[in-house]
Amino acid sequence: MPNRRQLLVGAAALAATPAFGAASPDAELSALLARHMDEYLTLSPQAAADLLTDARGRAARHRLDDRSLEGKARDLAAARRWRKELAGVNRAALSPAGQVEYDTAAFAYEMLDEVGARYGFQDHALRPGPYLISQMSGDYYWLPEDYARAPMAEREDAQAYLDRFAAFATALDQETERVRFDASQGVIPPDFVLDRIIAQLSALRAVPAERSDMAAGPAARAAAKGWAEVGPKATAILANQIQPALDRQIALFQSFRAKAVHEAGVWRLPEGEAWYALALKSNTTVSTPPFEMHQLGLDTFATLSAELDSLLRAQGMTQGSVGERIRALDKDPRFLKPDTDAGRAELLTYARDHLAHVHDLLPRAFRTLPDRDITVDRVPVAIEAGAPGAYYSGPPADGSRPGVIAINLKTTDEWPLWRLATLTHHEGDPGHHLQHAVFRKAAPDAPLYRSFAQYSAYVEGWALYAEHVAVEIGAYENDPFGRIGAVQSALFRAARIVVDTGIHAKRWSREEATRWMVENAGEQQTSAQREIDRYCVYPGQACAFMVGRIAFLKAREAARARLGARFDVRDFHERVLAAGPAPMQVVARMTQDWQGG
Repeated sequence: MPNRRQLLVGAAALAATPAFGAASPDAELSALLARHMDEYLTLSPQAAADLLTDARGRAARHRLDDRSLEGKARDLAAARRWRKELAGVNRAALSPAGQVEYDTAAFAYEMLDEVGARYGFQDHALRPGPYLISQMSGDYYWLPEDYARAPMAEREDAQAYLDRFAAFATALDQETERVRFDASQGVIPPDFVLDRIIAQLSALRAVPAERSDMAAGPAARAAAKGWAEVGPKATAILANQIQPALDRQIALFQSFRAKAVHEAGVWRLPEGEAWYALALKSNTTVSTPPFEMHQLGLDTFATLSAELDSLLRAQGMTQGSVGERIRALDKDPRFLKPDTDAGRAELLTYARDHLAHVHDLLPRAFRTLPDRDITVDRVPVAIEAGAPGAYYSGPPADGSRPGVIAINLKTTDEWPLWRLATLTHHEGDPGHHLQHAVFRKAAPDAPLYRSFAQYSAYVEGWALYAEHVAVEIGAYENDPFGRIGAVQSALFRAARIVVDTGIHAKRWSREEATRWMVENAGEQQTSAQREIDRYCVYPGQACAFMVGRIAFLKAREAARARLGARFDVRDFHERVLAAGPAPMQVVARMTQDWQGG
């Protein structure tokens, strides 16, 4: 999964988009959306720093977003105004391309309005979370890695780093006050989430200021440039401002622990059922009721389980349930690396080598190809207990670092080699990394507003669909167990729908959901537990993967049936990727009248 603030830069909405006339309805819509985007970049200096390379973008690198209650109110007011202004546009007067722009923005504004009015938060992928801070969210979780990697190419980089580092303490305190407010409304994480939060905050706080990666890494790079003062200043900021703010945050969460409950689902929170239905819509971009979504998960799981059974039997694995046979594969010494630093290094090397191999196969299914500006690293140790199995961070607009696949290597036995290749396809090529590259390369002059939101079903749905494409282009030739890994990965995503809706709609316990995942999907206990805990703090997001994959496959096969011999999968992929992120219903409409090429 891409990280929370990774805004994928969109390309052309349609390859055949006509040039906007000076006074056309399309031109008026474009001007309106451009103004909204400009206002958004003013509200979010972090987005401005990620997306802009001009003076405005450089200035934004010195600041963080406003996390206060007042800042949230300003964001909500802006979203409501944007929604009202967009509703004043005559959609019927727009061209087909203009209607795509309109519908995409309308969905985003609706979600920003409806979710923004409730407790919790919503990130730039329109993923809602009921808890502003969790084991997977909050500035303590997202920002340390950014600080540790801060570039030091120019003198301005050093000052930008120090200014934003000092702002970290303010942001932490703002989030602490928002958490306190939400708690007064009855919104407190369950006990097991609190335990993870407290442990991760405490681990971050326990590192001595002079040894913290947040300060030591940038200080070393600055010293190499001759800017020796950066290190002492960063250490002082950390010791005198950031660490006391972390202490205050830790104390608040510790005060919640005695009255915390164990129920995992958001149904227990104020208007929890309505909150979940909205979160499901925001993540999947479709209006499927939770109980219907649950059945979709069960049906898809059954189909994939039958396919996986056939592949396992072909390898002589016939005894036991599918889940039992998968667990046996996880323990097979042929696929395991030692739980040592050397073993972790071998896993990273394997992933990098497989990425290089699949890169050469991409022309079989794609026209625009990614640069090989990607690497594979370990998830930072300080957050790995609560982090997902892996995530992708695309290269920033200024190209100061490559794209990064971060793999959670807390224990190496979570990544037997038969699973690892599929992970690189999801996070790297032809998944998120290729997705990001096509957005950037297919139409570099596209309006900036097309990078406004990610839409989880599109972004994560593409990455899961890309796992299937990797099979089609031959990534697993002479690797039958890697092929098993690809189907098991899809099976896992179907299981996610079952357990996510189980927890939040059917009121399953955390333990019941974990048990279902282990017994039916063959997931390991440790990774299954971490995944279930993730669904507890990002309700509905786990459903976006399979919903998006199904939508891409349906759109592709409908186009193939309509176009016949004129269908070329490379052109189909170019079209849906060059369009940029959009709700899946918009993607379906966008491809219905496509004539190929």
